[in-house]
Amino acid sequence: MKLTALVKPFALSTALVASFACHAGFMDFNIDETRFDGGQVVTADKLNGGYTETLMFDGEGNFSAQAAVTFAQLFGSDGTQNSSQIGSVIGSEYKLYALFSATGTVSVPGEQGSNSSLTGAEGSFSLFLDQDNNFGVNIADDDPINFTTVGTAGDLLLGTSNMLMENYGLQYEWGGVFDFTWGDFTLTADGQSFFVAPNPFYNFVIADGDFDTFAVTGSQRVTGDVSAVFVPEPSTLAVLALGLLGLGATSRRKS
Repeated sequence: MKLTALVKPFALSTALVASFACHAGFMDFNIDETRFDGGQVVTADKLNGGYTETLMFDGEGNFSAQAAVTFAQLFGSDGTQNSSQIGSVIGSEYKLYALFSATGTVSVPGEQGSNSSLTGAEGSFSLFLDQDNNFGVNIADDDPINFTTVGTAGDLLLGTSNMLMENYGLQYEWGGVFDFTWGDFTLTADGQSFFVAPNPFYNFVIADGDFDTFAVTGSQRVTGDVSAVFVPEPSTLAVLALGLLGLGATSRRKS
């Protein structure tokens, strides 16, 4: 086979994979809300919420973190339609929340021109269904740094990940931004009953958002906004490319 015979199908596969990768941030998933009043199976592509986090710095360039994330919004149609527009009852009938922990290093000055940056080395998170819609975070007047969670009785564990991958937290004069990628996200049986498609479900989670600035010393409490999407593993893109390349080669043999 001539090399020129491979150029067009390879270019096609590369273009399609690049297009898929660009849109990987908005992969559709189906949630079964029929257990709730007015619920149905809805199609969404993004979770949105807020979080409270406690950060502890040891003064030697290391940190540890604990966070509680509350998701009370779903979005669909590439993040352009809100919960009510896609027919979801999240927020009014139930919430989702995640409990997160991580350890890592802090750099001053930070990466990418930031004042300081945090990079997680290890971490884990668990995603829960708050089916009573009563989950919350309490902060005591005499301990403004740490927090406790309330309303967790009867909540269902939906999925977990213990694989913290590429991540960063960057602080600038105007505020902070972060981006976390989690691998090996695995649904429980309850999670499979809630996230009903695709099956098997996506096994990567990408979370990003912003936070208020803080000193990278001692113990600090941070709040901010967060969005999360589910995506397939990167090897899916490679398989797609090889399949398209093979299809192009086959068509040329037939011609």
